[in-house]
Amino acid sequence: MILVKKVIVVGAGLGGLFTAGLLAGRGHHVTVVERSPILGGRSHVLKKDGFTLPYGAHAILAPKAPPVKRIFNELNIDLMYNKASLTKFKLFKDSKLLSTPLGSGILSSPAIHGMMNHFVFLKKFIQMVKTKPTFESNVTVDYWINDNIKDVSIAKVIKAYAALSVYDGALDYYSMNAFVELANCEYSNTDPLAYAAYDELLEKLKKHILANGGEFQLGCKVEALIIQDGKLAGVQTKEQNLYADTVVLNLPPKAIENMIKYDSLIDELSPYFNQTPQFVYVYDLMLSKPLRNDITNILDLDENVYINDYTLNVPSSVTNNGQLLSCLKFLSKHEQQDDQHTNQSKKSVERILDSVYTGWRQHTVGSRIINRAMVNGIARHTGNKLLPFESKSVDSLYFVGDSTSGRGGLGLPVYESAWVVSEKIDMKNSIKHVSKV
Repeated sequence: MILVKKVIVVGAGLGGLFTAGLLAGRGHHVTVVERSPILGGRSHVLKKDGFTLPYGAHAILAPKAPPVKRIFNELNIDLMYNKASLTKFKLFKDSKLLSTPLGSGILSSPAIHGMMNHFVFLKKFIQMVKTKPTFESNVTVDYWINDNIKDVSIAKVIKAYAALSVYDGALDYYSMNAFVELANCEYSNTDPLAYAAYDELLEKLKKHILANGGEFQLGCKVEALIIQDGKLAGVQTKEQNLYADTVVLNLPPKAIENMIKYDSLIDELSPYFNQTPQFVYVYDLMLSKPLRNDITNILDLDENVYINDYTLNVPSSVTNNGQLLSCLKFLSKHEQQDDQHTNQSKKSVERILDSVYTGWRQHTVGSRIINRAMVNGIARHTGNKLLPFESKSVDSLYFVGDSTSGRGGLGLPVYESAWVVSEKIDMKNSIKHVSKV
């Protein structure tokens, strides 16, 4: 039996919403406080002129693997998925579209020279994504590839897929352990990747929370934590104080840093602040009509550009017979520091658009450029420390989201942290546990 607690979840990103949904469904009184007027955090969704524009996530990684499956089952969330098409997934090199060696061109892709090299590629690729996360902490993805793959053309293709897997062009800093934790799920045999409408996911999460007695306070910024005798008592907003037994923070480290005043908590969390976040360059295009329907994705081998046709991968994203292309550039560590890369990144994207989508400029009816869209609050780079799930210095304070020590990268830490924190709160507040205390 669970003792019902009043829980405040600060931040309505996916980590916060999954945690709120789990706790509300288990009988706790949950209030979600979000500074933005909309839900989703870095996975929010905007609608404009018949286009649905997701800011961040657009695919569910490993929907049939834990902890994703467990969470979706418990919340009774059933989404319409579109599986990734390897046949329509293309590589781009030297201004030419090429079949991918992971799809229909498994033994004939021009990206790999020679039949024997195709077998070498497959062997090394499988070895990379199926290995165990038991590397020394300083081993990076780039180091592993250079150390294990001697053929330059094979290494180039594998590096492109690796950058795509983690949405990071800084493979020379990206932790090999974090990579394989993600890749083990991302390249599993049980529907590893599925596109889904995130506006539908956010709406279902909202309905579940409300149906189980939860509530939302949107457009409400938390300015500080209320801590009494080393125990969390609630949060302070500009308008009022909100009191609760438990607080869960779904925030990037910088936002957490700005709201803590308690000395012991500052001492505990200061090592996690001022670390490198992870950014990607975004260039979304809204076109008045579809220019082609034979390509779902393009992965550039030369400049780390990736193009995703939402019109084909998430058909509900376009309701006006147009075309929505989401173009990304995976940035090097140097490029992630500031906006000096912007002009070159834009040229890199447009170079591919000019070659593949003839006439795209005259059919563009809208665009969105984000010079540095945050992917993770703390990059999974070697040397970086990830937030714990639970504070050691302040009782009843928890952390969820992509900056936590949840395994993997991209969205996976969000799911794991939500599940682990919900279980911790339940266990701590169970009658069995209380009786033992």
